Amino acid sequence: MRARQGATPTRLRFVTVAGNYMKLAARMRTPFSLVFVDLDGMKPINDTLGHLEGDRALIETAGLLKSCLRQSDILARIGGDEFVLLLAASDQNTDDIIRRRVQDRLESCNAQPDRQYKLSLSMGIVTTTAETPPTLDELLAQADAAMYREKQSKR
Repeated sequence: MRARQGATPTRLRFVTVAGNYMKLAARMRTPFSLVFVDLDGMKPINDTLGHLEGDRALIETAGLLKSCLRQSDILARIGGDEFVLLLAASDQNTDDIIRRRVQDRLESCNAQPDRQYKLSLSMGIVTTTAETPPTLDELLAQADAAMYREKQSKR
């Protein structure tokens, strides 16, 4: 699923595509991961630099996340500063791999000269097992809770 340049699928489209993928994964007994991502510090960006810069931060974040994914993975912006990734055919190493990729891209991005602010992301990752496929709502809730715990640990 690919959207126009610079755009990510909406929550409704994500729910549809993810639901179809989950049915296929269950039938094939293939585990996958769901990653809930929140752009930290969005309010200060909007309040100090304006909403246009906030929009740029969202676009930059979407591009950064997209660069960490395989073609078979899905990226969607599902809320104001929240993104979700569906990582196809995952295993127990997925958590470390995706975190390392995102962190490397963040460091590179934030090292650019003349940045007005640093991007920071909080992530929650849930990997399914073939034996107990949860619903999409359950996965989103679990990944959101894991993301929130990470965000709290940063404070």
